[in-house]
Amino acid sequence: MNPSLAIEMVIVISIFSILSHKLKILDIAGTTLAAAIGTIIYSTIGRVGFIVITVFVVTAGIFTKLGYDRKSRIGAAEPRKGLRGWRNVVGNGLVAASAALAYALLPAYSEVLLGCYIGAVAAVFSDTLATETGLLSKGEPRLIIGFKKVRAGTPGGVTLVGYLGSLLAPLMLILGYIPVGGVNPLSFQEVAAIVFIAGLVGTSVDSAVGQLLQGTYRCEVCKKITESKNHCGRPTVLLKGYSLIDNHVVNLICSLSGAVVGAVVMLAFYNTV
Repeated sequence: MNPSLAIEMVIVISIFSILSHKLKILDIAGTTLAAAIGTIIYSTIGRVGFIVITVFVVTAGIFTKLGYDRKSRIGAAEPRKGLRGWRNVVGNGLVAASAALAYALLPAYSEVLLGCYIGAVAAVFSDTLATETGLLSKGEPRLIIGFKKVRAGTPGGVTLVGYLGSLLAPLMLILGYIPVGGVNPLSFQEVAAIVFIAGLVGTSVDSAVGQLLQGTYRCEVCKKITESKNHCGRPTVLLKGYSLIDNHVVNLICSLSGAVVGAVVMLAFYNTV
């Protein structure tokens, strides 16, 4: 990395970190880890990679706080007023950071790995917007498998409003990609295919894994059904799923599914041109 780009990277990531903390998007631990991941992405993929992840983080933070009081009343809001921590960063960013490192280490596969990176971000971005917009829906969510009506916030529950909201993610990623796409090896058509397909697949995979595998608990004090292992100051009782699979693990799987989509799309492009 040349010195001017290194200085630019330090300045941009510092500004991003300060704003993320001041705007209460990430806590200190989350901000620190996000800065480390941002450094990896900026120093490997470059500006376009950092723009893609920044669009996700900022927009997701805004949508999380949108209608927060209503989400809180129905018991489905993100805790701590939507302030996310290092576990959220790992769940949403680990696959993307790994793809960025592989992009630098395996230049012969750079196009495919860049597709993996963009797909990973698109998947968790679409899923986050699907969740946050879906919670504002007046209609009852239904399980993605079986279509049974469930309460808002139930793992696996989906709404039409949520799926429509998820489409905002690929649109915003494309808008963020356009200014820097000319210096990037992927065409506009490739990026568009990746973000839309990865967004749809990632959102659906997240819901399916959440319904089938994510741990769901009952509070023995207030009898509320929750995703937390502790509630009302006491341990909760596992009702279904696996205790090792929480929302962060589900996000990780969602991100991985998007990376796979990105690789498949790029291989399809390169096998047909």
